[in-house]
Amino acid sequence: MERDRYDEAEGRPRAEDLLFIARRDEKKSNEGTLTVYLGYSAGVGKTYSMLEDALQRKREGKDVVIGYIETHNRPETNALVDNFEVIPAVSVKYQNLILREIDLDAVIRRHPQIVLVDELAHTNAPGSRHVKRYQDVEELLQAGISVYTTVNIQHIESQNDAVAQITGIRVSETVPDTFFSDADEVRLIDITPEELNIRLKAGKVYVKDMAEAAVQRFFRTGNLLALRQLALRYMAEYTDKRMIDYMRTRAIQGPWPAAERLLACIRPGPTAEHMVRAASRLAARFDADFIVFSVDVGGNRALSSQERTWLNQALETGRRLGGRIVRYRGSDIAEEIIRYARRSNVSMIMLGKPHGLDIFSSPVYRVIRQSHGIDVHLYEPKGSSAHISLKRQIPLYFTAEYVISIILITAVAGVNFLLREVIGPSNLLIIQLFPVIVSAFFFRRRVALFTAFVSILAFDFLFVHPYYTISVHDWEYFIAFIGYVAIALIISSLATRLRHLLPQIWQSEVEVEATSGLSRGLVEAKTRQEVFETLADQMHNFAPGIFSVLVPGPSGLQIGAGDALYPFDDKEKAIALWAYKNGQPAGHGTDNLPAGKGYYIPLKTQRTVFGIMAFIFDKPDEALIPENKEIFETMAFLGALALERL
Repeated sequence: MERDRYDEAEGRPRAEDLLFIARRDEKKSNEGTLTVYLGYSAGVGKTYSMLEDALQRKREGKDVVIGYIETHNRPETNALVDNFEVIPAVSVKYQNLILREIDLDAVIRRHPQIVLVDELAHTNAPGSRHVKRYQDVEELLQAGISVYTTVNIQHIESQNDAVAQITGIRVSETVPDTFFSDADEVRLIDITPEELNIRLKAGKVYVKDMAEAAVQRFFRTGNLLALRQLALRYMAEYTDKRMIDYMRTRAIQGPWPAAERLLACIRPGPTAEHMVRAASRLAARFDADFIVFSVDVGGNRALSSQERTWLNQALETGRRLGGRIVRYRGSDIAEEIIRYARRSNVSMIMLGKPHGLDIFSSPVYRVIRQSHGIDVHLYEPKGSSAHISLKRQIPLYFTAEYVISIILITAVAGVNFLLREVIGPSNLLIIQLFPVIVSAFFFRRRVALFTAFVSILAFDFLFVHPYYTISVHDWEYFIAFIGYVAIALIISSLATRLRHLLPQIWQSEVEVEATSGLSRGLVEAKTRQEVFETLADQMHNFAPGIFSVLVPGPSGLQIGAGDALYPFDDKEKAIALWAYKNGQPAGHGTDNLPAGKGYYIPLKTQRTVFGIMAFIFDKPDEALIPENKEIFETMAFLGALALERL
């Protein structure tokens, strides 16, 4: 701390700021520059402005080509396009349609200084190398080609929900905010809503695939004003970050705020992904790190396939937006949230606002009461579909567990009824305890308490004098009934804790082995082959499948360690080779060449790619969850560091 103050007082950048500059410059040294033309709506002039600037660069002697452009047959735009070399687009046939896509290989072979790529948020045709066009742009940048591109505010991932609330139209094509944070320049192209409506009426605005009614609704003056405000605010935040970086790297004194950390607590549901985007916007506003946190209470009620999909989509969105993913298992959601927040120095917690039956059981109020010194933000989903109706929530509270418990109580009561004249009431009471024990051991705590209560009533009604009435004249029975509840609570707590601890211990062992165990093996490795074999051994710890480490050889990538029977056909070779050349994950479960069977992670440091970790899981959808992907990337980075050392 004293050293930091000394550096600022002396007018010198701090060591960590110099390290940040060095890493950024190293990353940018071999990459092209990215210029983004941002607008708040179609028709504001992004493509035209991009072409004008590109024409100026051409006059200055730069080699500029067009990789993909949409002129929408506007005469003035077509006139500008005529000044440039255009690399023909690739035609892809899909469902009786001919789709035009950028010819990525042709642009890389041509290797101009600057390439223009319109409509950044576009989704590529099925079978393309990348799912999204912004990933094409990333590959061009890595090839050392500078890119000019265009995008509207509604296509920025973190702004998606706000735009849907304003316009009533949800945009499905989005670009992660992390893409824009690496941009060298973002230029806001802005005209007034009045000017835009004049252009619309004059037929100068092309709105693809939108009906007349939708056009009129989208281009209402109120909508345009709100979208324009979003774009201006986003541009202000971007400029503010650039200014802070500039001041820090030059040791310009200023009021530096303490680092903020936001914990976004989500649960499986249709609004989980929306909440993650809202957390990203809030984190950007406070210049905070943000963590997407989920507590798995699956031991109480198994997640449905739809709930797993909602949760994994939300976690994956958090990864794309630059957040850290943390997933815990526990029986007490509020307790886990508070414990993690305290241990991780969290300054803000975001929770979903409870509605309907959630009001009676939500952990939100406990978190608010116990989060002393931590700001709590309640997220309210936008739109009429945000609230889950009472009818849809009831099945979550009255599940098959209750039905099974009632059947057990009825069966045991029937047995006791047959034995009522044979054995005494105390023995009948012990038999009546059986459904309570079973329910407490296998089901949720609330189900165990329900079973204990119903079992008490059934026993009192059938086997305690006076029969067929709800009354207790013998205090011994009353004490026994209290014991029922105590037994149900104790067994339920112990069983629930055991159900949660065992998977958590297993997962923790996997993570520890994948990091500390791998680290020990890599430190002891004396040759590159030993590093490859250590990685291959650790890759088998996650799930059943076939795993190999691929290394460069005279004829391309080849299996260097792991399973010799890895199905490395021409298609998988092409995907693995792309991941190797571009230093990015590819294959199944990614947006890069997702049609393959394998999941490929490059062994990469800042300077070099040494090889590829190749995974083919028997059940890839279960293994390739967001938290496992983070572990795989950590393993690959540790392996690459060991290879660089050797």
